[in-house]
Amino acid sequence: MPRLCVLTQYYPPEMGAPQARLSELAVRLRRRGWDVDVLTALPNYPTGQILDGYPRHRSFVEVIDEIRVVRTPLYPSKTGFAKRIATYLSFAATASALGPRHLPRPDVMWVESPPLFIAGAAWTLAARWGCPYVANVSDLWPESAIRMGVVEEGAATRAAEWLEQHFYRRARGITGQSDGILEGVRQRAPTIPRALITNGVDPSRFEEEPDATTRELMGDEDGPLFVYAGLLGYAQGLDQVLDLAARLRDTPCRFVLVGDGPCREELTARVAKEGLDNVRLTGGLPRERIPAVLACSDIALIPLGMSIPGAVPSKIYEAMAAGRPILLVADGEPERRVLEAGAGLTTPPGDLDALEAHARRLAEEPQLRRELGSRGRRAAETTYHRDRIADRLDGFLRSRLEA
Repeated sequence: MPRLCVLTQYYPPEMGAPQARLSELAVRLRRRGWDVDVLTALPNYPTGQILDGYPRHRSFVEVIDEIRVVRTPLYPSKTGFAKRIATYLSFAATASALGPRHLPRPDVMWVESPPLFIAGAAWTLAARWGCPYVANVSDLWPESAIRMGVVEEGAATRAAEWLEQHFYRRARGITGQSDGILEGVRQRAPTIPRALITNGVDPSRFEEEPDATTRELMGDEDGPLFVYAGLLGYAQGLDQVLDLAARLRDTPCRFVLVGDGPCREELTARVAKEGLDNVRLTGGLPRERIPAVLACSDIALIPLGMSIPGAVPSKIYEAMAAGRPILLVADGEPERRVLEAGAGLTTPPGDLDALEAHARRLAEEPQLRRELGSRGRRAAETTYHRDRIADRLDGFLRSRLEA
Protein backbone atom coordinates (compact mmCIF):
# COMPACT_ATOMS: atom_id res chain seq x y z
CA MET A 1 0.00 0.00 0.00
CA PRO A 2 1.63 3.30 -1.06
CA ARG A 3 1.90 5.98 1.62
CA LEU A 4 0.91 9.58 0.87
CA CYS A 5 1.58 12.67 2.98
CA VAL A 6 -0.69 15.63 2.28
CA LEU A 7 1.26 18.76 3.22
CA THR A 8 -1.02 21.77 3.63
CA GLN A 9 -1.32 24.75 5.93
CA TYR A 10 -5.12 24.50 5.88
CA TYR A 11 -7.32 21.57 6.93
CA PRO A 12 -10.64 21.00 8.75
CA PRO A 13 -12.05 21.92 11.19
CA GLU A 14 -11.12 25.16 9.43
CA MET A 15 -13.66 26.36 6.88
CA GLY A 16 -12.80 27.02 3.25
CA ALA A 17 -12.53 25.51 -0.21
CA PRO A 18 -8.99 24.07 0.17
CA GLN A 19 -9.90 22.48 3.48
CA ALA A 20 -13.00 20.81 2.04
CA ARG A 21 -11.29 19.69 -1.15
CA LEU A 22 -8.21 18.24 0.51
CA SER A 23 -10.07 16.43 3.26
CA GLU A 24 -12.64 14.89 0.92
CA LEU A 25 -9.98 13.77 -1.55
CA ALA A 26 -7.84 12.36 1.27
CA VAL A 27 -10.73 10.16 2.36
CA ARG A 28 -11.30 8.98 -1.21
CA LEU A 29 -7.63 8.24 -1.79
CA ARG A 30 -7.65 6.11 1.34
CA ARG A 31 -10.55 4.14 -0.11
CA ARG A 32 -8.49 3.64 -3.27
CA GLY A 33 -5.66 1.94 -1.44
CA TRP A 34 -3.46 4.77 -0.16
CA ASP A 35 -2.16 5.03 3.40
CA VAL A 36 -2.82 8.74 3.90
CA ASP A 37 -1.34 11.09 6.51
CA VAL A 38 -1.84 14.85 6.72
CA LEU A 39 0.79 17.32 7.94
CA THR A 40 -0.84 20.66 8.65
CA ALA A 41 -1.01 23.61 11.04
CA LEU A 42 -2.95 24.14 14.24
CA PRO A 43 -6.34 25.39 13.00
CA ASN A 44 -6.56 29.20 13.01
CA TYR A 45 -8.14 30.32 9.72
CA PRO A 46 -9.78 32.80 9.13
CA THR A 47 -9.87 34.29 12.63
CA GLY A 48 -6.11 34.31 13.27
CA GLN A 49 -6.76 32.58 16.61
CA ILE A 50 -6.02 28.94 17.41
CA LEU A 51 -9.37 27.16 17.75
CA ASP A 52 -10.54 26.11 21.19
CA GLY A 53 -9.52 22.59 22.14
CA TYR A 54 -6.10 22.79 20.50
CA PRO A 55 -2.77 23.64 22.15
CA ARG A 56 -1.13 26.95 21.33
CA HIS A 57 2.56 26.13 21.22
CA ARG A 58 3.05 22.41 20.58
CA SER A 59 2.22 19.76 18.04
CA PHE A 60 -1.06 17.91 18.17
CA VAL A 61 -2.02 14.58 16.62
CA GLU A 62 -5.59 13.55 15.93
CA VAL A 63 -7.58 11.23 13.67
CA ILE A 64 -10.19 12.70 11.32
CA ASP A 65 -12.20 10.34 9.11
CA GLU A 66 -9.69 7.55 9.88
CA ILE A 67 -6.80 9.71 8.61
CA ARG A 68 -3.92 10.63 10.91
CA VAL A 69 -3.56 14.41 11.07
CA VAL A 70 -0.39 15.89 12.54
CA ARG A 71 -0.62 19.59 13.41
CA THR A 72 2.42 21.75 14.10
CA PRO A 73 2.40 25.19 15.75
CA LEU A 74 2.69 28.48 13.91
CA TYR A 75 2.45 32.21 14.48
CA PRO A 76 -1.26 32.86 13.87
CA SER A 77 -2.36 36.20 12.46
CA LYS A 78 -5.34 37.73 10.70
CA THR A 79 -4.22 41.12 9.42
CA GLY A 80 -1.09 42.83 8.24
CA PHE A 81 1.15 41.76 5.37
CA ALA A 82 4.25 41.22 7.53
CA LYS A 83 2.30 39.17 10.07
CA ARG A 84 0.81 36.96 7.35
CA ILE A 85 4.29 36.30 5.98
CA ALA A 86 5.36 35.35 9.50
CA THR A 87 2.42 32.93 9.67
CA TYR A 88 3.45 31.23 6.43
CA LEU A 89 7.14 31.03 7.33
CA SER A 90 6.48 29.75 10.85
CA PHE A 91 4.38 26.85 9.59
CA ALA A 92 6.96 25.94 6.94
CA ALA A 93 9.61 25.87 9.67
CA THR A 94 7.68 23.79 12.21
CA ALA A 95 6.37 21.36 9.60
CA SER A 96 9.93 20.79 8.38
CA ALA A 97 11.31 20.27 11.87
CA LEU A 98 8.49 18.38 13.57
CA GLY A 99 6.77 16.45 10.79
CA PRO A 100 9.31 13.61 10.68
CA ARG A 101 9.02 13.16 14.46
CA HIS A 102 5.38 12.15 14.11
CA LEU A 103 5.08 10.65 10.63
CA PRO A 104 6.78 7.78 8.83
CA ARG A 105 8.43 8.31 5.47
CA PRO A 106 5.85 8.63 2.68
CA ASP A 107 6.30 7.35 -0.84
CA VAL A 108 5.18 10.73 -2.17
CA MET A 109 3.97 14.08 -0.81
CA TRP A 110 1.08 16.07 -2.23
CA VAL A 111 1.79 19.72 -1.39
CA GLU A 112 -0.87 22.43 -1.39
CA SER A 113 0.12 25.90 -2.62
CA PRO A 114 -0.49 28.69 -1.79
CA PRO A 115 0.96 29.70 0.54
CA LEU A 116 4.03 29.63 -1.67
CA PHE A 117 6.41 29.50 1.29
CA ILE A 118 5.36 25.91 1.82
CA ALA A 119 7.91 25.18 -0.91
CA GLY A 120 10.63 25.37 1.74
CA ALA A 121 8.93 22.67 3.79
CA ALA A 122 8.41 20.53 0.68
CA TRP A 123 12.11 20.69 -0.23
CA THR A 124 13.29 20.04 3.32
CA LEU A 125 10.97 17.10 3.90
CA ALA A 126 11.58 15.60 0.46
CA ALA A 127 15.33 15.64 1.18
CA ARG A 128 14.94 14.27 4.69
CA TRP A 129 12.49 11.53 3.72
CA GLY A 130 14.07 10.83 0.35
CA CYS A 131 10.74 11.02 -1.48
CA PRO A 132 9.33 13.09 -4.36
CA TYR A 133 6.55 15.61 -4.12
CA VAL A 134 3.65 16.56 -6.37
CA ALA A 135 2.69 20.23 -6.16
CA ASN A 136 -1.00 21.06 -6.05
CA VAL A 137 -1.47 24.62 -7.29
CA SER A 138 -4.79 26.17 -6.34
CA ASP A 139 -3.72 29.74 -7.09
CA LEU A 140 -0.89 31.36 -9.07
CA TRP A 141 1.15 33.35 -6.60
CA PRO A 142 2.51 35.99 -6.68
CA GLU A 143 0.61 36.84 -9.90
CA SER A 144 -2.78 36.75 -8.18
CA ALA A 145 -1.52 38.86 -5.27
CA ILE A 146 -0.28 41.51 -7.70
CA ARG A 147 -3.61 41.50 -9.58
CA MET A 148 -5.54 41.96 -6.33
CA GLY A 149 -3.29 44.78 -5.17
CA VAL A 150 -2.06 42.87 -2.12
CA VAL A 151 1.57 43.49 -3.12
CA GLU A 152 3.32 45.75 -5.58
CA GLU A 153 5.77 44.51 -8.17
CA GLY A 154 9.36 44.81 -7.02
CA ALA A 155 12.20 42.89 -5.44
CA ALA A 156 9.88 40.91 -3.17
CA THR A 157 7.66 39.71 -6.01
CA ARG A 158 10.68 38.83 -8.13
CA ALA A 159 11.97 36.70 -5.27
CA ALA A 160 8.55 35.07 -4.98
CA GLU A 161 8.51 34.36 -8.71
CA TRP A 162 11.89 32.67 -8.40
CA LEU A 163 10.56 30.56 -5.51
CA GLU A 164 7.43 29.69 -7.47
CA GLN A 165 9.36 28.62 -10.56
CA HIS A 166 11.77 26.41 -8.62
CA PHE A 167 8.93 24.90 -6.58
CA TYR A 168 7.25 23.78 -9.79
CA ARG A 169 10.39 22.65 -11.56
CA ARG A 170 11.59 20.45 -8.69
CA ALA A 171 8.23 18.67 -8.43
CA ARG A 172 7.70 15.13 -9.76
CA GLY A 173 4.35 16.37 -11.10
CA ILE A 174 1.85 19.19 -10.73
CA THR A 175 -1.91 19.19 -10.26
CA GLY A 176 -3.99 22.33 -10.77
CA GLN A 177 -7.56 23.40 -10.02
CA SER A 178 -8.25 24.99 -13.40
CA ASP A 179 -7.11 25.15 -17.01
CA GLY A 180 -5.89 28.69 -16.40
CA ILE A 181 -3.68 27.57 -13.52
CA LEU A 182 -2.21 24.72 -15.55
CA GLU A 183 -1.43 27.09 -18.42
CA GLY A 184 0.40 29.36 -16.00
CA VAL A 185 2.29 26.35 -14.66
CA ARG A 186 3.18 25.26 -18.18
CA GLN A 187 4.75 28.63 -18.88
CA ARG A 188 6.86 28.41 -15.72
CA ALA A 189 7.75 24.68 -15.80
CA PRO A 190 7.06 23.34 -19.30
CA THR A 191 8.62 19.90 -18.86
CA ILE A 192 6.86 18.87 -15.63
CA PRO A 193 3.85 16.51 -16.06
CA ARG A 194 0.55 18.15 -15.20
CA ALA A 195 -3.01 17.03 -14.42
CA LEU A 196 -6.28 18.94 -14.08
CA ILE A 197 -7.84 18.21 -10.68
CA THR A 198 -10.76 20.62 -10.45
CA ASN A 199 -12.69 21.43 -7.37
CA GLY A 200 -15.79 19.33 -7.11
CA VAL A 201 -18.59 18.23 -4.87
CA ASP A 202 -20.30 15.24 -3.29
CA PRO A 203 -23.89 15.59 -4.56
CA SER A 204 -25.24 13.31 -1.84
CA ARG A 205 -24.53 16.07 0.73
CA PHE A 206 -27.04 18.34 -1.00
CA GLU A 207 -30.15 16.17 -0.97
CA GLU A 208 -31.59 16.91 2.47
CA GLU A 209 -34.37 19.39 3.20
CA PRO A 210 -33.38 22.48 5.22
CA ASP A 211 -33.97 22.33 8.95
CA ALA A 212 -36.19 24.79 10.82
CA THR A 213 -33.20 26.57 12.38
CA THR A 214 -31.68 27.35 9.00
CA ARG A 215 -35.03 28.47 7.58
CA GLU A 216 -35.40 30.89 10.48
CA LEU A 217 -31.87 32.20 9.95
CA MET A 218 -32.53 32.84 6.26
CA GLY A 219 -35.84 34.61 7.00
CA ASP A 220 -39.36 33.88 5.85
CA GLU A 221 -40.21 37.08 3.98
CA ASP A 222 -41.85 36.84 0.57
CA GLY A 223 -39.92 36.88 -2.67
CA PRO A 224 -37.02 34.96 -4.22
CA LEU A 225 -33.95 34.60 -2.02
CA PHE A 226 -30.46 35.33 -3.39
CA VAL A 227 -27.79 33.70 -1.21
CA TYR A 228 -24.03 34.17 -1.07
CA ALA A 229 -22.27 31.62 1.16
CA GLY A 230 -18.53 31.93 1.58
CA LEU A 231 -15.65 34.15 2.62
CA LEU A 232 -16.48 37.84 2.97
CA GLY A 233 -13.19 38.89 1.38
CA TYR A 234 -11.93 41.63 -0.89
CA ALA A 235 -11.47 39.39 -3.94
CA GLN A 236 -15.18 38.51 -3.89
CA GLY A 237 -16.31 42.05 -4.75
CA LEU A 238 -19.29 41.88 -2.42
CA ASP A 239 -19.99 45.59 -2.76
CA GLN A 240 -21.56 44.59 -6.08
CA VAL A 241 -24.14 42.56 -4.13
CA LEU A 242 -25.08 45.60 -2.07
CA ASP A 243 -25.20 47.74 -5.22
CA LEU A 244 -27.58 45.18 -6.72
CA ALA A 245 -29.73 45.06 -3.60
CA ALA A 246 -30.05 48.84 -3.67
CA ARG A 247 -31.28 48.71 -7.26
CA LEU A 248 -33.81 45.97 -6.48
CA ARG A 249 -35.57 47.72 -3.60
CA ASP A 250 -38.67 47.81 -5.79
CA THR A 251 -38.60 44.05 -6.31
CA PRO A 252 -39.90 41.52 -3.75
CA CYS A 253 -36.60 39.68 -3.34
CA ARG A 254 -34.04 39.31 -0.57
CA PHE A 255 -30.28 38.90 -0.20
CA VAL A 256 -28.53 36.88 2.50
CA LEU A 257 -24.76 36.83 2.90
CA VAL A 258 -23.55 33.84 4.91
CA GLY A 259 -19.95 33.91 6.06
CA ASP A 260 -17.21 35.82 7.80
CA GLY A 261 -14.04 37.55 6.73
CA PRO A 262 -12.17 40.83 6.50
CA CYS A 263 -15.00 42.70 4.73
CA ARG A 264 -17.78 41.83 7.13
CA GLU A 265 -17.64 45.02 9.21
CA GLU A 266 -17.53 47.24 6.11
CA LEU A 267 -20.49 45.43 4.55
CA THR A 268 -22.49 45.58 7.79
CA ALA A 269 -21.82 49.30 8.12
CA ARG A 270 -22.91 49.98 4.56
CA VAL A 271 -26.13 47.98 4.97
CA ALA A 272 -26.99 50.07 8.04
CA LYS A 273 -25.97 53.40 6.48
CA GLU A 274 -27.98 52.88 3.29
CA GLY A 275 -30.93 51.22 4.99
CA LEU A 276 -30.73 48.10 2.86
CA ASP A 277 -33.62 46.26 4.50
CA ASN A 278 -33.50 43.55 1.85
CA VAL A 279 -30.00 42.44 2.92
CA ARG A 280 -29.08 40.22 5.86
CA LEU A 281 -25.62 39.11 7.06
CA THR A 282 -25.75 35.98 9.19
CA GLY A 283 -22.12 35.47 10.14
CA GLY A 284 -20.16 32.29 9.55
CA LEU A 285 -21.70 28.83 9.74
CA PRO A 286 -20.14 25.36 9.92
CA ARG A 287 -19.51 23.74 6.55
CA GLU A 288 -22.05 21.03 7.39
CA ARG A 289 -24.84 23.63 7.28
CA ILE A 290 -24.09 24.98 3.79
CA PRO A 291 -26.32 22.39 2.02
CA ALA A 292 -29.23 23.50 4.18
CA VAL A 293 -28.43 27.15 3.46
CA LEU A 294 -28.47 26.53 -0.28
CA ALA A 295 -31.65 24.47 0.03
CA CYS A 296 -33.34 27.58 1.45
CA SER A 297 -32.19 29.73 -1.45
CA ASP A 298 -33.77 30.38 -4.83
CA ILE A 299 -30.63 31.71 -6.54
CA ALA A 300 -26.95 31.18 -5.67
CA LEU A 301 -25.10 34.47 -6.01
CA ILE A 302 -21.37 34.04 -6.73
CA PRO A 303 -19.39 37.25 -7.35
CA LEU A 304 -15.75 38.05 -7.99
CA GLY A 305 -14.44 41.58 -7.84
CA MET A 306 -11.91 41.14 -10.65
CA SER A 307 -10.41 38.62 -13.03
CA ILE A 308 -7.96 36.45 -11.10
CA PRO A 309 -5.76 34.08 -13.14
CA GLY A 310 -7.14 30.55 -12.96
CA ALA A 311 -9.57 31.27 -10.12
CA VAL A 312 -12.77 29.19 -10.24
CA PRO A 313 -14.87 29.58 -7.05
CA SER A 314 -15.72 26.23 -5.47
CA LYS A 315 -19.14 27.69 -4.62
CA ILE A 316 -20.06 27.07 -8.25
CA TYR A 317 -19.98 23.31 -7.74
CA GLU A 318 -21.92 23.44 -4.47
CA ALA A 319 -24.67 25.49 -6.11
CA MET A 320 -24.81 22.97 -8.95
CA ALA A 321 -25.14 20.08 -6.48
CA ALA A 322 -27.93 21.92 -4.67
CA GLY A 323 -29.80 22.34 -7.96
CA ARG A 324 -29.84 26.11 -7.62
CA PRO A 325 -29.43 28.50 -10.57
CA ILE A 326 -26.23 30.52 -10.45
CA LEU A 327 -25.94 34.27 -10.87
CA LEU A 328 -22.21 34.60 -11.52
CA VAL A 329 -20.22 37.82 -11.53
CA ALA A 330 -17.03 36.70 -13.29
CA ASP A 331 -15.52 36.15 -16.69
CA GLY A 332 -12.92 33.73 -18.04
CA GLU A 333 -12.91 30.14 -16.88
CA PRO A 334 -15.60 30.49 -14.15
CA GLU A 335 -17.99 31.88 -16.75
CA ARG A 336 -17.10 29.13 -19.21
CA ARG A 337 -17.75 26.34 -16.71
CA VAL A 338 -21.14 27.75 -15.68
CA LEU A 339 -22.22 28.29 -19.29
CA GLU A 340 -20.97 24.88 -20.46
CA ALA A 341 -23.07 23.26 -17.75
CA GLY A 342 -26.04 25.49 -18.61
CA ALA A 343 -26.29 26.21 -14.89
CA GLY A 344 -26.72 29.95 -14.68
CA LEU A 345 -26.47 33.50 -15.99
CA THR A 346 -23.18 35.38 -16.00
CA THR A 347 -21.86 38.91 -16.19
CA PRO A 348 -18.33 40.32 -15.94
CA PRO A 349 -17.28 42.19 -12.78
CA GLY A 350 -18.33 45.82 -12.75
CA ASP A 351 -21.26 45.58 -15.20
CA LEU A 352 -24.01 46.48 -12.78
CA ASP A 353 -26.63 47.06 -15.48
CA ALA A 354 -26.21 43.51 -16.82
CA LEU A 355 -26.17 42.13 -13.29
CA GLU A 356 -29.44 43.89 -12.49
CA ALA A 357 -31.07 42.61 -15.69
CA HIS A 358 -30.05 39.01 -14.96
CA ALA A 359 -31.17 39.27 -11.33
CA ARG A 360 -34.59 40.61 -12.30
CA ARG A 361 -35.01 37.85 -14.84
CA LEU A 362 -34.16 35.13 -12.32
CA ALA A 363 -36.43 36.71 -9.71
CA GLU A 364 -39.36 36.84 -12.13
CA GLU A 365 -38.99 33.50 -13.96
CA PRO A 366 -39.31 30.44 -11.68
CA GLN A 367 -39.32 28.07 -14.67
CA LEU A 368 -35.92 29.42 -15.77
CA ARG A 369 -34.62 28.89 -12.24
CA ARG A 370 -35.76 25.27 -12.30
CA GLU A 371 -34.19 24.59 -15.71
CA LEU A 372 -30.82 26.10 -14.80
CA GLY A 373 -30.79 24.32 -11.44
CA SER A 374 -31.59 20.96 -13.04
CA ARG A 375 -28.73 21.31 -15.54
CA GLY A 376 -26.33 22.27 -12.78
CA ARG A 377 -27.31 19.23 -10.76
CA ARG A 378 -26.52 16.98 -13.73
CA ALA A 379 -23.07 18.55 -14.05
CA ALA A 380 -22.44 17.97 -10.34
CA GLU A 381 -23.42 14.32 -10.66
CA THR A 382 -21.08 13.77 -13.61
CA THR A 383 -18.25 16.15 -14.49
CA TYR A 384 -17.71 17.58 -11.02
CA HIS A 385 -18.47 14.58 -8.83
CA ARG A 386 -15.74 14.24 -6.21
CA ASP A 387 -15.42 10.51 -6.89
CA ARG A 388 -14.51 11.08 -10.54
CA ILE A 389 -11.99 13.73 -9.56
CA ALA A 390 -10.47 11.36 -6.98
CA ASP A 391 -10.08 8.71 -9.67
CA ARG A 392 -8.05 11.13 -11.80
CA LEU A 393 -5.90 12.17 -8.84
CA ASP A 394 -5.29 8.55 -7.83
CA GLY A 395 -4.11 7.68 -11.32
CA PHE A 396 -1.82 10.70 -11.60
CA LEU A 397 -0.19 10.16 -8.20
CA ARG A 398 0.45 6.49 -8.99
CA SER A 399 1.99 7.46 -12.32
CA ARG A 400 4.36 9.81 -10.47
CA LEU A 401 5.43 7.00 -8.13
CA GLU A 402 6.59 5.01 -11.13
CA ALA A 403 8.31 7.92 -12.94
